[in-house]
Amino acid sequence: MDPYSYRLLSRAYSAFIAPGTAVTLDYLVTQRDDQTIQIGLKGNPVDTAGNDYELLYSFEKSITIELQKLRKELLFIHAAALEHGGRTSLLIAPSGSGKSTTTWALLNNGFKYLSDELAPIDLNTLKIHLYPHALCLKAPPPQPFFLPEGTLHTAHTIHVPVDLLPGEVCQQPSPLGAVFFLRYDPDAVQPSATPISKAAAGARIYSNALNLLAHSRYGLDAAVTIADNSACFELVTNDLQKSCALIKSVLADI
Repeated sequence: MDPYSYRLLSRAYSAFIAPGTAVTLDYLVTQRDDQTIQIGLKGNPVDTAGNDYELLYSFEKSITIELQKLRKELLFIHAAALEHGGRTSLLIAPSGSGKSTTTWALLNNGFKYLSDELAPIDLNTLKIHLYPHALCLKAPPPQPFFLPEGTLHTAHTIHVPVDLLPGEVCQQPSPLGAVFFLRYDPDAVQPSATPISKAAAGARIYSNALNLLAHSRYGLDAAVTIADNSACFELVTNDLQKSCALIKSVLADI
């Protein structure tokens, strides 16, 4: 009901729009008398926002939680997901470590987009489902990875709508192939990708999962299954172009 919020959310979640489908999560976004924005879900207040950054943050947080309730059979990982050569790679890193910037660079190098933030995994098929919201960056990427006209800028974040991404968007779930645990090191001589043990990978996957209690043995089996069925690497990055070439090389050898 607030035109500005509608335009902002429509651009940030343009790839989610599916006219004629049944509504599962019914949100109402309105501007209050004090100029703050109220977010409601199924008639109940969820949160309030004072600006566009807070609106996108609160909306995303609510959707992430509600999806975990709706799809308990999926394991939700805090990770970027990109497809190349018919299989999907997960990029896992703490917030602010360059995960989304690396995702942007890979999209400029022929990878297909599933998500830059949330990777829902079907543990029965080991396929990654799509979560294609606008790619979110905390700072402009370095040259030559320029941002397109029409990119959304908030007080703290940059959002590239899906229709402006340089790479294709996957249209269906994609099988898991590899997991890269990113670590940015400005002092590294060059990027490197080092295989890590299944035990170490399982522990790192476990620490980045969101809905562990929805799965058997508190999610331990799920994390081990993912680690056991993927090639796992620690990726040290410091140059985006070289990192992209390295990732492509590693995937070609799997």
